[in-house]
Amino acid sequence: MKDVSATPYAQRLLELHLPRYGEIPRIDLYMDQVVAILEDCLRLFLRDAQEKRITPAMINNYVKLKVLPPPVKKRYTRDHLCQLILICLLKQVLSLPEIQRLIAAQLETRDVRAMYDGFCAMQERAVLSALERAAAQADGDRSDMALRVAAEANVGKMIAEKIMDVHFPAPSREKKREKE
Repeated sequence: MKDVSATPYAQRLLELHLPRYGEIPRIDLYMDQVVAILEDCLRLFLRDAQEKRITPAMINNYVKLKVLPPPVKKRYTRDHLCQLILICLLKQVLSLPEIQRLIAAQLETRDVRAMYDGFCAMQERAVLSALERAAAQADGDRSDMALRVAAEANVGKMIAEKIMDVHFPAPSREKKREKE
């Protein structure tokens, strides 16, 4: 059987590099420029070329829901771009309110640059780790491999949600816990 880590997609994943804070444009950008940069950064995470990871309506919604700070004079900063990349990747695992709480908790102890660069490094290490585990099972049944990876993703999601519930509870959960 063909080693999963030898596929063209896996090879692209091995070369994954999320742009670090210092690599993101310093100039403030308009919405269409932001979407173009995000689409380019997140292309590797899309299932197919037709899928959209981000749209102007989504960005406006993140601002409305206060997951993302509002633009200044319709322009988005480097900090906005970093937070948008984080949101786009995390929304596959966490809800928007959870992402909002997680970003707020991170920003209590570090700046956007440290939070974002740290996340990029974690994401890249996670990709390498997942590919190594897939390569170790390269001679196995592909359906078993897909099932195992899905099970690991499910457990990771459950643990992340539990950490959020315990350490960064939603306001309604916090009040509920106080009553008990």
